[in-house]
Amino acid sequence: MIDIHSHIVYGVDDGSYSKTESLRMAQIAVHCGVTDIIATPHSIPGMFENYAGEELDTSFKKLEDLLSDNGLSERLRIHRGMETFANDDTLSRFENGLLLTLAGTDYLLIECEFGEDPEFFGEVLLGLRRRGVRPVIAHPERYYFAQDDPKFLLDYVDMGCALQLDSGSLTGFFGRHSRRTALELLDIGAVQLIGSDAHDSESRTPDMREAADIIANEFSHRYAELIFDVNPARLLKNRRLLFPG
Repeated sequence: MIDIHSHIVYGVDDGSYSKTESLRMAQIAVHCGVTDIIATPHSIPGMFENYAGEELDTSFKKLEDLLSDNGLSERLRIHRGMETFANDDTLSRFENGLLLTLAGTDYLLIECEFGEDPEFFGEVLLGLRRRGVRPVIAHPERYYFAQDDPKFLLDYVDMGCALQLDSGSLTGFFGRHSRRTALELLDIGAVQLIGSDAHDSESRTPDMREAADIIANEFSHRYAELIFDVNPARLLKNRRLLFPG
């Protein structure tokens, strides 16, 4: 498995809070068969001021050294990225070189307020597309507008965006509305990626096995393989993502 969404970098956001916690998260990932993680700390102006530059590079390097010192670096590769928050200055942050794409590709992980206006979010996504970015929309099943009607998400997909489900949504961790919407999106074949969105080693962990089993059993093993393995590997190579079927 390849995990494209994880808050495993310690001390930078609401994810891992210590070296020990990051190490535990890495050990869980390895145990569960994860070979690659894209570390995606939040980049939220005024809350988590994580931007491309020396300070964030140092935080990534500390994580990489931690895994190396504990004999995990050959079993778990760390790639750099961030989870960008959509707001009025997202496009200017991108133009000023403050945003990190996923593993240096054209793909950018982006989220919005759960109660965001879908038309505003669409304008931000379109602005990124016009700048050559391929947005990956983080946990769309958790947004209220998507739970009410997924049509906006389908418009985003038509625009060239990809949808990334959180594994916890399928297991019911985020409630019945998120789970129902996740299953609806899977049923219509709109989902191309999944991620753990791991924040710790106890409740929101890197273990995605239950979610993989749910997709394999309720849809198909091929669909599970596509969004857990095939498309994440294609993303790391900056290749076009595939849809089921």
